[in-house]
Amino acid sequence: MAEPSEADLAPAKAAVATLLEGLGLSAHLYAVEPRVGRWAIIVECATESGWQRAELQAGPELLAAIRGDAEARAALLAEWRLHLNACKRG
Repeated sequence: MAEPSEADLAPAKAAVATLLEGLGLSAHLYAVEPRVGRWAIIVECATESGWQRAELQAGPELLAAIRGDAEARAALLAEWRLHLNACKRG
């Protein structure tokens, strides 16, 4: 993947919002930042003992997931679930 472009930022944010909604987190904040060849997704979520911060990563599969690639979506959700396991679910 080449350097993520400003034109890809809005679709990337939309993809992250959709994926995080799919995880059913009860309370969370997130940011999407372009990095060389990938996206950094910083997520803060409520846990039983306060808040947790995790930095997730995604490449071209992030935009593929929003375009209907079920395999890319499932892979990202599975990976992110591991990192956000302590987050409260709503």
